Amino acid sequence: MSMPVESTNPYTLPPPPVPTPSSLAQADAYTAGRSIDAMTPEQQATLTAEVADLGVGARSDLLNTLAAGLDAEQLQRLDPVFGADEVLAAVQTRSPATVREAYEQQAGAGPATTTAEPSGRSTTEQVDAAAGDYAERVQGQAILSQHALGDLMVANAGDPAYLAELVRLAKEDGVLEQVVSPVYGGLYEQDGNGGYVVTNANASFDADGRREAFALAIGAAVDRGVLSETDVRTLGNQAAGWADVAGRAGIGQVGATEATRATAADLDSVLGDYTAAADDVTRLDETLGGLLAQAGPMTPEQQAAFVTAFRTDPENAGTYERLTEATAALADHVTGNRDAVLDAAVRDPAVAEQVAEAMTGLAKDGRGEEVLALLTEINAGGPTSALAEAFAGFDELSGPVLEDAASSAMAQLLERNNGDVSAASAQFQTAFQSLLQAWPAKAGVDDFRIGSQLLDAAAAGDVRALQGYLNQYESVSPMMRAVAGAGVLLGAVGAVNAGTNEDYVNMVAGFAQSGENAARLVAGTMGGTAAVGEAAQAAGRFAGAAGFAAKLAPGLGLIANSASLANSFNHAADGNPGYAIAMVGDVLGVMGSALEFTPVAPAGFLLSGIGAVISAAGSFAGEVINGHERRETLEKYLTAAGVDAAIIDEMISSSSQLFEMAETLDLTPEQLQSLLVTYPDIGGAPGLAGKFTDIAAACGISGDDVADFAAALAADNPNFAWDLMGISSYAPTDPGEAATFYRDYIGNTYPDAASLAETLSPDLFGDAAQARELALADYNRSGSSSTWEMDIGNLLKNNDDPAYRAEVLRLLAEDGDQRLEMFAQMTSGYGDTWSGAVRESVADAIEAGTLSGSQADMVLGYF
Repeated sequence: MSMPVESTNPYTLPPPPVPTPSSLAQADAYTAGRSIDAMTPEQQATLTAEVADLGVGARSDLLNTLAAGLDAEQLQRLDPVFGADEVLAAVQTRSPATVREAYEQQAGAGPATTTAEPSGRSTTEQVDAAAGDYAERVQGQAILSQHALGDLMVANAGDPAYLAELVRLAKEDGVLEQVVSPVYGGLYEQDGNGGYVVTNANASFDADGRREAFALAIGAAVDRGVLSETDVRTLGNQAAGWADVAGRAGIGQVGATEATRATAADLDSVLGDYTAAADDVTRLDETLGGLLAQAGPMTPEQQAAFVTAFRTDPENAGTYERLTEATAALADHVTGNRDAVLDAAVRDPAVAEQVAEAMTGLAKDGRGEEVLALLTEINAGGPTSALAEAFAGFDELSGPVLEDAASSAMAQLLERNNGDVSAASAQFQTAFQSLLQAWPAKAGVDDFRIGSQLLDAAAAGDVRALQGYLNQYESVSPMMRAVAGAGVLLGAVGAVNAGTNEDYVNMVAGFAQSGENAARLVAGTMGGTAAVGEAAQAAGRFAGAAGFAAKLAPGLGLIANSASLANSFNHAADGNPGYAIAMVGDVLGVMGSALEFTPVAPAGFLLSGIGAVISAAGSFAGEVINGHERRETLEKYLTAAGVDAAIIDEMISSSSQLFEMAETLDLTPEQLQSLLVTYPDIGGAPGLAGKFTDIAAACGISGDDVADFAAALAADNPNFAWDLMGISSYAPTDPGEAATFYRDYIGNTYPDAASLAETLSPDLFGDAAQARELALADYNRSGSSSTWEMDIGNLLKNNDDPAYRAEVLRLLAEDGDQRLEMFAQMTSGYGDTWSGAVRESVADAIEAGTLSGSQADMVLGYF
């Protein structure tokens, strides 16, 4: 006899918590569902009383959360708690489609049904028949089209694929709108008492039956994906009758109401204020960028003082303050009216567009936490919820907006936690986990674990580990890209704390240069962090040992301190130099302001970061200073920056050439300004600085030696700047030949300067240099002739100077390996005519280092 077997599993689920507003709000969907399933009548009565005591916002938030996670039967049990109408509205907005349909059926709010018998035709046959009937009876019938369409819908009510195809064709043809539009005297036109104008009593057809058939067709089209619920809601804002159609078809939340219209108007007002303020700041920042690019090379300290003077100028300060205030007002409005705003977005696609625009701005301007919360709620009911479908067409929300929101949210959390990387990371991971659960379609299967590891490495300043994660940036999910943005900022603060700042700078530079998306991420991270810094200034949380200046600004400087910034700004601005300049404004303003409150060591990060940003802005310079007012403005800010008054005019007049001089001759801003103070003629008029740069470079002068070279020129001729400008008009157009011309002129006219140049750059002078110069001139004459390969062969054959021959082959290789190979191939065909000279020349080039081993092997392979 068999004995009963006892269970060997001692574990049983603990009883679910008693449902209270607090427990339901904090529970996950599974736990909340168990609480509702086990709810007794007494507990239901208590919960009803407790919900009634909640404020309107808290009650709505709780119901929306439950609607996104519970099943239809559980939600029905909440009808007495919240009210059946309120639960239905929440379900129609937040619940997944399967839950929504089941709940509506149970509540008697389901779609229209038909008693018509199906025709027995296959789906393909139904679709083909609908297409043929539409072309024959509806298309091109003008005002009669809607009546013909109705006849077909009634006659084929039992064939859903047929009905769906009719709807698709009618939508494309514009007839679908005519059915409901009062302009065409359609089925849904109402009289002053709310009744239909077209009724069974006054029509020659069954008007009520036709309305039911139309709703049945709309429902079939939605079921088959021919028409979306969002499409129906769009139509619902064009004609009131669509709310009737949608109700019959089982589609809720269609058509604007007084409440949604008021919500849309309020949001439009706040968003308009923000947009206007942002546009004003963009224009002002573009002005700042232009001024910086036209002010000439300044030290980081001078640059910071220049920016601070501009942004605190009474003419400009109010504009920046208005954006900070408008951003806060927009964030507060959207957050404080979240349910109303999102409900209106479901009913009206135009409001959804407003909300998407608001999220884009908030993410970019330092309010990422609010945006992450909105994205979590929008997607909590799954992709088939009406709320998620309302925003499904805004692809940017899972791209740049999500990335900007993540980095801005991390900046907010770091600022709120006084730079505590562990606390900020933990709080971010909590928000990240909620978003992952709500929006799994944008995440990978292991994103939370990997994302947490990335953030842990960033917080510890572990640059090597962080780089390993960032190297995967282009191939990961949208969620992981967003975490990468947060990690870039968290890693900067972590690197400052850990002393790994140099490694971090190199890592970010490489990352930003790896592609357009990575560059945009870095630029967006800086912009969002700067916006958080501006908000901290406005709130009085900027200074002090725990303020933004001390805790976050050095990290911001570290991100900015990268040779890749010009590339980052250019990519992020989509190739628009004007916007690229404008992007640096907020970053410069915050770093400049932070210098005053930052200890010496972290201040170095700020100064180097400011220098990198200005260099990026300077790379877009080129505008000529015109107008007395513009010059006066530059003079004012250069004076405030501490630039020597004696050279301000020269800095302004020759700004673009001075930037080029600093780069070409490897001069620091201090060295360049000192040079101008001593020899003001170098920048005394347009063109002088450029010619000095060309001649110094031709003589091999750079860095510390530039001042000595200028002194030697002045010893030979005090007016050397004007003399060099004059002689340059006789220089050849070819850069190499022009350099030869300049060296010869210095050698013949400026003995002291020539002696110094020969000492510093002996390779540019003497017999070998003259041989190379002759080779260049000969190559330029022969290289473009119709018999160029024979002419160059003769050059090598007729001149046995090793330096000459090595230079000719260098010039050939410089024109491309293909040209070098063509020369070898063509000259080898003439037997021994040039073979000996070419072999010897290759040996000379290898010795001089002007050809690589592979290039030499390629040439010799033909001989």
